[in-house]
Amino acid sequence: MGEAYTQVGGRSVARDAARSERVSPTNALLEELLILPRPRIQISIVRLVISLLLLGPMLLTSSASGIVAQGDATPAALSCSPPAAASTGGAASGEVATPIAAVPADAIQVTMGYVPVSIFAPVFVAKEKGYFAEAGLDVTLEALPGGSDMVVLTATGEFDAGIGGAGPAFWNGMSQGLPLRVIAPGHGEGDPVATPLMISRQSCETGAIASVADLRGKKIAVNARGATEFWLSRALATGGLTLDDIELQTLAFPDAVTALASRAIDASMVGEPLATKAEQDGIAVRLLTSFDVQAVQPTLIYGNMEWLDDNPEAATGLVTGYLRAARDLTGDGFTDPTNLAIIEQYTGVPAVLVAAAVQPVYAVDGRIDTEGLNMLQRFFREREQLDYATDLDAAEFVDTQHVDAALATLGPAEEK
Repeated sequence: MGEAYTQVGGRSVARDAARSERVSPTNALLEELLILPRPRIQISIVRLVISLLLLGPMLLTSSASGIVAQGDATPAALSCSPPAAASTGGAASGEVATPIAAVPADAIQVTMGYVPVSIFAPVFVAKEKGYFAEAGLDVTLEALPGGSDMVVLTATGEFDAGIGGAGPAFWNGMSQGLPLRVIAPGHGEGDPVATPLMISRQSCETGAIASVADLRGKKIAVNARGATEFWLSRALATGGLTLDDIELQTLAFPDAVTALASRAIDASMVGEPLATKAEQDGIAVRLLTSFDVQAVQPTLIYGNMEWLDDNPEAATGLVTGYLRAARDLTGDGFTDPTNLAIIEQYTGVPAVLVAAAVQPVYAVDGRIDTEGLNMLQRFFREREQLDYATDLDAAEFVDTQHVDAALATLGPAEEK
């Protein structure tokens, strides 16, 4: 396959021929239940009825909890209808102009790779609102279609830093001694999750699939082998299933939605905002939106070791700007009209859709969860996706000095 080259920050960056045209944000994106007795005993019955009325909700809650503990967390009432359009308070596309940040003349040039999807919004916001510039940086953002190339291009020094997933490619690269250090956390999942397990609306309406347990033997897709596969394993566990109980497929999120519509597959993990779009269009329904993945940070910011050693202040500035933007996006901040306009600018996704989607969460204290990372590594090993024999310790390639310095500048995060 041939290569195309793009000049970035005074350096030549190799690109796949498939990327010779600027990465389309939309396409990259298109990589969350008396009969009254005789008078003599009426008083006792009345007392009993009152007790039941008071205790009923607690008994139901207790019973429901028992069901979940036995392994099926699927909602008892599964709605098959598209959700009503939510008000976005003026977040319509084109209504808000994005700010123009003034970059200091003596700013340090930094090149950072990213994938144009909304989970990486803090990078976009930090750039456009001038948070990077205020830290003395002139950051050039380079879009890539996926995270695997991010590891290689950052390790070779083509990018000074990158934000991407901690999937098998990342772990295999670290096992080979690639010169990378993790300097900040990426995004995480809240509850409900932003990558729900979905089925077709038709399967919902016919009752063909009413719970996670109904997925045994079914074709289920993930966008790629790796973290989303871990998500699926946790979702299946709520119905007492494992990955060995289903037929696993690999399809990009947009292709998975199409396959759900045609019933080529039975279910799929679908990332936001595409999950909301598929729901609004009447194509798919969220079968499960709550499962145990909140302790895992599937994305990270990592830097080239040589660049980090030579430019510690720039690295701290990069992390400071990123965390400032992450705080900006927390709570109601994600649907702030200006932030929505910036996200649309970088992802090509209409602001109204971004506003309606389930939001990712960010570690505003900058904490990098090494145990969560090690949990992912163990899963990848169980799935035979790692090329090395002995597990690594994530703490060995995590450098917290830049987060510490950023927190000294920003102070503790306010609760939202």
